[in-house]
Amino acid sequence: MSLFRFFAPGLKENWKVVLLSILGATTFWFFNAMNKSYSTRLDYPIAYEFNQDSVVVVDPLVKNVKIVVTSGGWNLLRKTLRINATPILVPLDNPTEIRFLTRSSLVPMISEQLDGLKLTYVVTDTLFFNIQEKVTKKLAIQVDSINIPLKDSYRLTSRIRIANDSATFSGPKSYMDSLDQSVLIRFTDKNIDSNFDEELGYQLDKIVKSTQKETNVKFDVARFLYKDITIPIEFLHFPEDSSAVASQSDIKIYYTINENFEDEVSESDFSVTVDYTMMNDRDSTITPILMYAHDKALDIVLALDKLSVEFPPASFR
Repeated sequence: MSLFRFFAPGLKENWKVVLLSILGATTFWFFNAMNKSYSTRLDYPIAYEFNQDSVVVVDPLVKNVKIVVTSGGWNLLRKTLRINATPILVPLDNPTEIRFLTRSSLVPMISEQLDGLKLTYVVTDTLFFNIQEKVTKKLAIQVDSINIPLKDSYRLTSRIRIANDSATFSGPKSYMDSLDQSVLIRFTDKNIDSNFDEELGYQLDKIVKSTQKETNVKFDVARFLYKDITIPIEFLHFPEDSSAVASQSDIKIYYTINENFEDEVSESDFSVTVDYTMMNDRDSTITPILMYAHDKALDIVLALDKLSVEFPPASFR
């Protein structure tokens, strides 16, 4: 406190002189320090030299290598700030055959290319590579009609029209060899409930390139309704004396139909017969047979798969 009081009387009048003195001393110290030699760890940029037209880089290449270097302060500052830092060039003469480069291979390569820096140690242990031969194939383009993402109750009502029936694809050899002779269309829409006409891509990995990224796909859809109708049964070969009679005279039929044709269906469009000569003697049942149905009715199911036959006493006939 007494020291501050000693300088305080002149501090107000000479604060500029004091500030300049501190700034000058700091500047002198900084420049003196920057002229000394230091060691530091750097993430140094690297680049690769190889023919990229005939190969595919499957896994991204490492962009930096970790090294410890020694140099003057100014030079280290420039390299740390990436000022005029020329990337270390790593030649790959046969990239599809090289799987990795170890530290022992990197040391001479890095030492020769460090400008103004002395390599002390390479921290990065290994550089790994997954570079494969580029393979080109012409493949058929198809739509998996079963897995088109239609909205519930909707179905296809036309054939699927594809603008291009094939395309040329290029990619890494291991992936291309695993492909079949066709490529499926990738649908982006969900719950399709109207006629479809869009440009779509393919179900492929992003690493595969195509001469045509998309193709036009068209098809029509409609909503289908689940309906039922009850009709009289046509009985065949039953005894005329009514000694054997069916347990019921009509049967319910379930079916699915395009909503555009819903009003066209009537009882006369269906026929079900029950033939007495086909009775199972063990349980006295007969299987009803659908003889014909409306040509637009689909997924037809009879409510009964067996019809019981009764044998009333003569007094009830």
